[in-house]
Formats: sequence, C-alpha cells, structure tokens
Amino acid sequence: MAVMVTLTLKTDPQTYENMHPQMLPMARAAGLIFHSSYAVGNEVAVVDFWPSEDTWNAFASGPLAEGMKGAGIALPDDIKVTELLKADGG
Repeated sequence: MAVMVTLTLKTDPQTYENMHPQMLPMARAAGLIFHSSYAVGNEVAVVDFWPSEDTWNAFASGPLAEGMKGAGIALPDDIKVTELLKADGG
C-alpha cells in the first residue's frame, strides 16, 4: 500500500538545496513516487509519497541515511508514515 512520509530535516534550506541533486536520482531509483519540500524557518519539511512503507524504509536506512551522514545532517526525529487510500499520478 502506498504511503505518505513527512519529516523535518534539521538543516538550512541552502544545505538541502546542495544535497538534493545527488539524493533525488537515488530516491527515484528506489521507488519514490513524488517528492516535495518547503522551508520552515531555518529547517526543511519534506512530504514524500512511496509505493510502500518497506520501500521507504529501505531507502531511509540506506542511501538517505548515508547521504545525510555525509552532509553532517542529523536523522529526522519526527518521521511520520501514513498509509494512503490512493496515490494516483497525473
């Protein structure tokens, strides 16, 4: 079942922008359906859609964790995974 993942990155928008071009292709290859982000003060909120919680967990514990560690960003402490009724592309 598709899921929506929300979290807050404890980093400034510029650091996020610098990391984004490397991470997005890896996320897409891992199954990401849709990614969005927005600034919240000096942090970045993320809303992603994934095909399943297992797909998200595999990405989060592998490429995402490694990329964040390499960028010196702490892992988010507010990750919320919500099962969806539908996740239709347009």
